[in-house]
Amino acid sequence: MPTIDMHVHLPVPEWLEGALGPYLASAERYFRKRVTARPMEDLAAEYEKLDMVGVLLAWDAETFTGCPPLSNELVAGLIKRFPGRFVGFGSVDPHRPDAALRVRRLPDLGLLGLKLHPTMQGFDPSSDLAMRIFEAAADARLTVITHTGTSGLGAGCPGGQGLRIDLARPILLDRAAATFPEVPIVLAHAGWPWHLEALAMALHKSNIYIDISGWRYRYLPPEVLRDMKGRLSGQFLFGTDVPMFSPADLLEEFATLELPGEAAAKILSGNATRLLGLEGSGGHAKH
Repeated sequence: MPTIDMHVHLPVPEWLEGALGPYLASAERYFRKRVTARPMEDLAAEYEKLDMVGVLLAWDAETFTGCPPLSNELVAGLIKRFPGRFVGFGSVDPHRPDAALRVRRLPDLGLLGLKLHPTMQGFDPSSDLAMRIFEAAADARLTVITHTGTSGLGAGCPGGQGLRIDLARPILLDRAAATFPEVPIVLAHAGWPWHLEALAMALHKSNIYIDISGWRYRYLPPEVLRDMKGRLSGQFLFGTDVPMFSPADLLEEFATLELPGEAAAKILSGNATRLLGLEGSGGHAKH
């Protein structure tokens, strides 16, 4: 079974120069990496060489940031262009008047999930506004992946460039997880520094998952590593946060964690295969 990378941003101008725009420089300083655009053919070839399937994430935070979105249609086109190599998640700005309708239309594009970023989209995920988005995701039978924890975007800047990391506390997703138990909710980046909230939620609610993207894995908090190896191995997901990290480097680093074989197999592939409904396709997306 191929490894499934649950957290892949597109290294294309539409994301780097468009959707991120003035926030990119702070992220580059935070991750100590200069990010330049590269052709999607190169990324697809890299994932093929590594026998990986990548979950590509659209991005729409236009109301709050004023930056143009990286569109759902662009992501959908890439899924069709590289069949079996990528899976697509759409993004919808919750502040749009037709946000719920846009969420319900994501399956029509061949997209399997919805990506949210409370900090960049400027909304409280426990609010009534958010509940309408999660209700639409439930109707469309989508998986939701949401940024949790601090952010490299705005980091080290006065006022964090106006971005609020408190909106990304994992516990704010608990209302949605309780209200819509049929919706799998992936807490990206393990929610640090509120990772204990994320772990408590996953222990309490089986529809909560945690991805480990955005980390050098050797720096993962000990509580996270403990539960990856044991009682929550069925709810953790491998992820990278490309283009801020190299998938090849992180695969090597994952091996050094010395997880039990069954737990490692679940986190690298099994959990995401089940979550995304890829069973029977060799772990590859069917489109």
